[in-house]
Amino acid sequence: MSSPRWIFSVNGQPAYYQDGEYVYSKNGTCEFSVSGGWWHPIRGGAPAYYLSENWIFTSDGKPAFYFG
Repeated sequence: MSSPRWIFSVNGQPAYYQDGEYVYSKNGTCEFSVSGGWWHPIRGGAPAYYLSENWIFTSDGKPAFYFG
């Protein structure tokens, strides 16, 4: 079993953590599922973010988070 990976905002604050195919907020609420590099909101809707190497970008290509 792997350890969760923390995800930080661009200003360096811990924002989320990924455990398997799910992304959780700091307080442990499941926020996103991950499929093909895209983060899909748990509540539905269009993909919100995508992963490229260790950076997470908004759907319009702006850096939003990174893996620490």
